[in-house]
Amino acid sequence: MQQGDKQYPGFWTRTSLIQFGYGIWVNLTAMSIGLCYGFSAVQIPQLNAKDSDIHPSLFEDSLVASILTLAAPIGCVLCGYLADTIGRRKVLALTKLPLALGWLFTGFARNPIQIILGRLILGIGCGMAMSSPRVYVTEICLPNMRGVVAAMPNLFVAVGITIQAALGSVFKWRILCYICGTYSVVMLIANFFLPETPYFVLMKDTEDKAKKSLTRFRGRDYDIDAEMVQIIEFKSANNIEKLNFRELIRALFKPSSCKPFFVIFSYFVAMQFAGVTILMMWTIEVLKASKTSLDPRYGNIILGFTRLSTACLTTVLLFKVGRKALALVSAIGVGIISVFLGLYIHYATRPTILPQLCFMAYMVFATFGYYTIPFVVMCELFPLQVRGLLGGLSLSSFNILMFLATFCFPYLRDSLGFAFTVLMFGIISLLSAVFLYYFLPETKGLTLREIEEYFKSGRSVRQSQTKLPALMKDAANKSATLLNKLKINK
Repeated sequence: MQQGDKQYPGFWTRTSLIQFGYGIWVNLTAMSIGLCYGFSAVQIPQLNAKDSDIHPSLFEDSLVASILTLAAPIGCVLCGYLADTIGRRKVLALTKLPLALGWLFTGFARNPIQIILGRLILGIGCGMAMSSPRVYVTEICLPNMRGVVAAMPNLFVAVGITIQAALGSVFKWRILCYICGTYSVVMLIANFFLPETPYFVLMKDTEDKAKKSLTRFRGRDYDIDAEMVQIIEFKSANNIEKLNFRELIRALFKPSSCKPFFVIFSYFVAMQFAGVTILMMWTIEVLKASKTSLDPRYGNIILGFTRLSTACLTTVLLFKVGRKALALVSAIGVGIISVFLGLYIHYATRPTILPQLCFMAYMVFATFGYYTIPFVVMCELFPLQVRGLLGGLSLSSFNILMFLATFCFPYLRDSLGFAFTVLMFGIISLLSAVFLYYFLPETKGLTLREIEEYFKSGRSVRQSQTKLPALMKDAANKSATLLNKLKINK
């Protein structure tokens, strides 16, 4: 497969399939996020049933649904710092510890406060699980596979939500806690067998060990010399080494850190105000309020499978289509569907199947972009030395915004009315499309080195994108010259 002036192995080659396989392994951790997110949509209706032994108030219901995202920033920052200090692999394993404890605590809860505390522990684990797989897969993949593998967290989150919705239609919420807790323990053990990423090894250890690590992700038949030259050259040109705390803070405020952080944070704001998290966390309650004629429990399962199938399609599309195109299609599609749905709910006089179909279309468009693209480009855009920490800070802001959106939804719904709340989602999504057009860069086909140089250039996004082919060609020529010198010396 050729992109620009580079030739990359096709999808069905051994090299690409190795990366794909590691992507599946690592993102089984991300599935835990879906299990946690989908749990509130199953648990809250069971808690509010007449035969429940625990009866939370409206305020407690809101906390059960939202406390997960309030606690997640702790895990995001902790994971980001540890990923840059002890390594990506170890953090992936340690992520499962708070998840296992949280599920166990929630399963044995006897009152709303204990449930909320259990969800808080789960939130810390979710925060860690959000950051660690994304940093890992970003650093192990070639540019042509990076979009495919980086989209897997979204796919596996969708798998987790769908599994939770399906299990929730059969089992009580306590049984679900024990099932999910067991899964967390199994993955805790499995992740200790992962190899470390070559970028982290090069930052902390010798070039020979980094080459051995890279071989694990490319296969012995792949010529890794050219890629190693680029990585070593990148380390030398950017003075990549272990930073002390003061240097780490200074690196966070460089333009190459601040500019991509602004883009990602703004994307997260647009995502929350477009209602995508609310639909995920309050699915059954949203369907009940939308005047759908379908049983909301079955509607929840259908939406789960809709997101799952679209996530699979998005993973395939990212192998061929640019990130920016999918982001724009997503924002415009969600906006149009939400405006139509808000007006329909306001004027509808009787239940029909149309709201369910609209929410399915909403889920399709949201999965193309909002649920996928910011997380794919996030770790691509951030500089290597602070990638883990910036990823943690970004996901912390994401979770705080999720908490605000999830906690405030029932109050916003009661004050504005559900129809006008959905209408507001649509207008904000259409406005976000304008922002994404001007500020979201295209990273498809670029190496991590090229992306970092791109943000150090000091030009605007649109200027940088027009200059980028020349930058790529110049970098490729320098690498080729250095590789030829090394071969001559040998």
